[in-house]
Amino acid sequence: MKKSIVFVKPALETDAVFDPIRTASYLGIWYLASLLILRGYRVRYLDEAVRNNGLSKRTLFKRTIIGGVVSDEPMSLSYDEFEKQKLADFNLLSPKEFISRYSAFRQHGKIERIIVRTGNSIRETLSEIEISKPDYVGIPLIASSNYPQATELGRAIKKSFPRVKIMYGGQHLSTDYEDFVTENPWVDHVVIGDAMEVIEDILEGRKTEQIIYGGSNSMKNFPLLDPKIIQENDYPNEPTYAYTSSGRKTADFMFSKGCFRNCEFCVAGSQNKRITELDEIMIDRQLALFRSHGIQELIIQDDAFIHSGIDHMNKILSSMKKYGLYWQNNGGLDFQLLTKEITDLFIAYNKEGEGRITALYIPFNPREWNKHDSAAKTMIAKYHDNCENLKRLREEGGIYIFTSEIIGTPDQTIETMENDIEFHKELIRHNYLDAALTLSATLLPGTIWNKNNPDMIINKKDYAGYSLFTTHHRTKNIADPKIIEEYMVKRTKELNVIQKTFRWGTAFPNC
Repeated sequence: MKKSIVFVKPALETDAVFDPIRTASYLGIWYLASLLILRGYRVRYLDEAVRNNGLSKRTLFKRTIIGGVVSDEPMSLSYDEFEKQKLADFNLLSPKEFISRYSAFRQHGKIERIIVRTGNSIRETLSEIEISKPDYVGIPLIASSNYPQATELGRAIKKSFPRVKIMYGGQHLSTDYEDFVTENPWVDHVVIGDAMEVIEDILEGRKTEQIIYGGSNSMKNFPLLDPKIIQENDYPNEPTYAYTSSGRKTADFMFSKGCFRNCEFCVAGSQNKRITELDEIMIDRQLALFRSHGIQELIIQDDAFIHSGIDHMNKILSSMKKYGLYWQNNGGLDFQLLTKEITDLFIAYNKEGEGRITALYIPFNPREWNKHDSAAKTMIAKYHDNCENLKRLREEGGIYIFTSEIIGTPDQTIETMENDIEFHKELIRHNYLDAALTLSATLLPGTIWNKNNPDMIINKKDYAGYSLFTTHHRTKNIADPKIIEEYMVKRTKELNVIQKTFRWGTAFPNC
């Protein structure tokens, strides 16, 4: 009899002050589950942040970090009570006053964060493991920020079901696996890179090592994503991590994986520049399968969506239009590649037939040549025509266009942060953008930022700080991390006066 496996995406633990609660299906384990079902294995995929009304299960606790010691203390305050008070203070207090009350950074290197846990309890997850009686449990550790919850879950499963083999994978493990296995020797397997070519060997006992190298597989070898696998998780039609779908059933998707850039802040770009893409036949079959299961809108997560040029993009858009799909891009379109031809294609998509583009995320990310200046201002100065295309997408295409700014990059100064606030205001006022989100520089394991600036991180045990929205570091120009936190608040408050922000894009929405 074939072996069985349960993939478990853990509940979330996020900073309750700065982090919006965002959850999505993980495409990596969705692909693995689809492959194994095709090959006759018994498979379940449990998203514990969502399944069984998980998004409504939110509890607060205080996490204190002093040196290498981490302690958690329950809080009697409910999440809704905390959120109401936090937003009232955000609107009433100055940025400096707000941070004096809510900063994670205390005297003598002490860190105190208010953490919100979202999702099913470990006890509830263990009940599902008992029901399924799997041979293996696979736990993705995609986000470094969820390290404590992911490892706590694995330890609990191993303690309750010693015979079950525990397997981890994901972005964090592919870059920091040595420390992980040292801290978690009870883990049976850690897969580095793609697991597509090795997952069956692991389940059949042909690979028994603790650290297993999966390499990087081409998307042409991937299976079709089977929508039935994620149905029991009952993902909400309205995504919690992207622009509104207006009630349409959504699914995350990627037409390609990999990236052609080598951005210092990004794991995808820091590893290699290899891109693999789905072919036309695979795209058509996948989109047909999505529509047959009632999926009406795609949330596209590619790092290099428009990289392959006009002909390839035309084929993708033609396939989506054939099935009347709405779609938005949440992975980030490369502003430098936003040509008139690509813009014309996007506008044309919204002119006739069923299906529309609803939103495009177009960040002005720092590059090597603009790292000491305002990334947005220098990017637009160099690619002015592309900036005009933003306005066309909004005005002619009716598309929601948003960008972001990364606060506290290693080379930033207070002056450049101030300049970017004013420049983003101008872009919104003159109808180039609908909104500009505020992100915090995060020195993620595996990135060039992390490699070159390890001493900037205040405490490496502060895992909740490894987020797009929370500060966990100082810089050579900004010695006090509270100043970076303050500018996170200052920028959001000032931009909120002229833009609409929502819970999926900030912890301080005004809508």
